[in-house]
Amino acid sequence: MTPVFARFAAALLAACCSLGVFAAPDMALLRVSGSSLPPEFSCPAHKSRAFANAPTSGQAAEQQPSSFIPTYTAPEHRHTQGLKIGLWGDSHTASGTLTDSLLEALRLPRTQTHPSFIAPTFGVKGIRHPLRRACLSDDWQLSLAFRSANEGTQAYAKSMAHLGTENPGAYLWLDFRYPDAQTRLKWADIHFSKDQAERTLVLGIRVDDGAETIVNLGPGSPERLRVQADQPFATLRLRVIAGQLRIAGIAPVYEGKSQVILDVFSIPGATAKGWRVVDTAHLKREDPLDGGYDVVMLQSGTNESLDPDFKVGLYEAQLNASITRLKTAYPRARCILIGPPDAKRSSNTLRLINDSQYRLASSKGCVHWHWQKAMGGPGASVQWLAKGWMQADLLHLTPEGYTQSARSMASVVPIKPR
Repeated sequence: MTPVFARFAAALLAACCSLGVFAAPDMALLRVSGSSLPPEFSCPAHKSRAFANAPTSGQAAEQQPSSFIPTYTAPEHRHTQGLKIGLWGDSHTASGTLTDSLLEALRLPRTQTHPSFIAPTFGVKGIRHPLRRACLSDDWQLSLAFRSANEGTQAYAKSMAHLGTENPGAYLWLDFRYPDAQTRLKWADIHFSKDQAERTLVLGIRVDDGAETIVNLGPGSPERLRVQADQPFATLRLRVIAGQLRIAGIAPVYEGKSQVILDVFSIPGATAKGWRVVDTAHLKREDPLDGGYDVVMLQSGTNESLDPDFKVGLYEAQLNASITRLKTAYPRARCILIGPPDAKRSSNTLRLINDSQYRLASSKGCVHWHWQKAMGGPGASVQWLAKGWMQADLLHLTPEGYTQSARSMASVVPIKPR
């Protein structure tokens, strides 16, 4: 190697390393500048992508070229050795009241309970994310596995959702200060894909009040982007500059101790159906938890009971397919099926659904919790309404009703390690 070429190569390598963009076999690592005082932000009053067409800080954006990316193995993080729970359900568990009460009933510390993967269902009514705040422009399209008309296997991550756009200026802001204001991240992995792999994706990334960093993800780039700042951060802002992006979820790693991992992927709707179209091989590759979950819960039945053409045999066959895929994805986890609570409109159908779930749970090696029976059986919704534990729609419970249900479930279902 000639002295001139050696100096050129050394200078090029130093420039790339100082920019902080590296490639690993399955991940690109982006190093950015953070801040010791994370800013407060409110979601824009309007959701036009024009709002995010330029950095909002007075600092200039830092251009991060990707024409030369040295091979680099990013430091991996082993998640907590504590309890790891994954929950897929409908509106009864999407709001967060039941899970909060369940943690309390199990005497698990809420302040040391964090997610390992956050579903990109931001803005969907009825879902509480483990975030202080989430803002997104109006030009994202959400795809949900349970709404898919295609019964073939599809490349969904465990969030069972994709959030996609190809509109320049589309933005997504996340504030991770939850469950308390002192919560900070070591880093966050953005799990994404491009429908057209040959297209270059250009993103602007900013944490706290640091300068926006522009990163190019060209053909053949990994489908995970790790955002890591020079110090723990609380907020992340992303904007699309060019290309097409589909986000499957955000995998945060927290600075503080995590005693419990709790991932809630519940969505108002017949969410259990989504498992029928999941490509379990793809899901395993995307799962940030090396050992999977200790406990997986599937909560469903209310939406299915409202189908005027409900047939027990068809329902049982479809749920069987969903449970089979769930157990294939997480074969070492304890499996818990949570039946639907009582509801006046479909009380008798709910009894049939719970009976089906019990039969399937027994045959699949799962535990079944009969929510309707725990309430008092068919017709109990009227009594719960009188107690203030049921909402006026006689379909959903009040916060106190979910609290009572969580206590009942915790007393009979083996959730914590034996």
